[in-house]
Amino acid sequence: MEQIRNLFREVLTLLAGLLRPAARSVRENGGLAVLSIVLAFGLWIFVTDAENPERTRVLPIRLEVKPVNLPADVAIAADLRAVQVRVRVEENVFNSLRASDFEATVDLDNLAVGEYEWPVDVRTLTTRGNLRIEEVLPEKIDVSLAQLVSKVVPVMVEVTGAPPTGFSMATPESEDTTVVVAGPQAKIDLVTKAVAALDVNGRTESVEQAVRLEPRDQRGVLVESVFLEPSLTRVSVEIEQKEFSRALVISPQVVGAPAPGYNVVSVSVSPTTIIVSGSQSFVEEAVAIRTQPIDVDGAEEDVVRTVSLDVAPGTKVIGNVNVTVTVKIAAALGQLVFAVPVSVTGLGDGLSVAGALSSVQVTLFGPLPELLHLNPNDITASVDLNDKSAGTHRVKVKVMTPDGVEVRSTSPQEMEITLENR
Repeated sequence: MEQIRNLFREVLTLLAGLLRPAARSVRENGGLAVLSIVLAFGLWIFVTDAENPERTRVLPIRLEVKPVNLPADVAIAADLRAVQVRVRVEENVFNSLRASDFEATVDLDNLAVGEYEWPVDVRTLTTRGNLRIEEVLPEKIDVSLAQLVSKVVPVMVEVTGAPPTGFSMATPESEDTTVVVAGPQAKIDLVTKAVAALDVNGRTESVEQAVRLEPRDQRGVLVESVFLEPSLTRVSVEIEQKEFSRALVISPQVVGAPAPGYNVVSVSVSPTTIIVSGSQSFVEEAVAIRTQPIDVDGAEEDVVRTVSLDVAPGTKVIGNVNVTVTVKIAAALGQLVFAVPVSVTGLGDGLSVAGALSSVQVTLFGPLPELLHLNPNDITASVDLNDKSAGTHRVKVKVMTPDGVEVRSTSPQEMEITLENR
């Protein structure tokens, strides 16, 4: 009927726009005009119903039944059974219906303690698709009423989660220390506490908020069909930052000296920085964190050590406390002066050198360890007298050294040598 009324109103609106210009025609042909209107109206209803027909089906949703007018001295002893409904509604609206579109209640006015089979009333909360309730399934449900009793139980705050690292949390406090729980005797006997659940996971600031209380048994299981007074309590918990953190540069601590002639050419560490947490004053003042000592005493090659960090009391390292330090050792470069006797080569038959040959001063450059281990026999200085005849000649001094050692200077570079016949 509602659909027909809606359609009728639409037809009247349409006709209102045609009424004035058609007034004379209606007066002259009244019967024909009325017949035309009736036919048009019937056609409109037929077309609309054909495009979106109504269907009657059971809605696949279970509706929670709420008690109303419950006497003050009784309580519901067992959970009320949910119901379903058979509805008539337009086809395109059926699948969009939800439990929130209905209200199912059972009226318990003037009932006393006992067992009842009581009718359920379901009403629609929407008019979409000309929705109508055809049948409630089941029409009646079992209702068990018990004497209402109450007792006082303690309030406990149950904290889940935790603040981030570096933050501390004080003991939570609730505004109420006890509450009254009321309901059937069998349910009341189970309740041992009222729990205020508070999640502080990731919180960095103090919390103060109203939290709903839940009646729980000794094992922490929720007890249904009872109510608490008050049902909310205000919970507060202080959260404070105790540790501060920052990235610090790692400073390797190298002790000792390499072997003679060797130098430390570089020191590297992996990783180069580390996150350290501690008091606010430490974090604000610290610029680097040292390693435990790495001893390179007497080293002639690279030193690689895994060492721990020198962590000050009251601080801690976030992550691995061990680092790898590489100390590169290389031979130092230098120069030394040697007095080297001069020998002759290529002296012709029947000739001899007049007088003794003096030594030359040879300045060598290279790695100090090699220079320090040289002896005069490792260095040769000679003059080539090949094709030289009797007489005085000025010849160049040639110096030979081990590989890796460079001749920087020779003094003198040339010598006068007198040859005479034997």
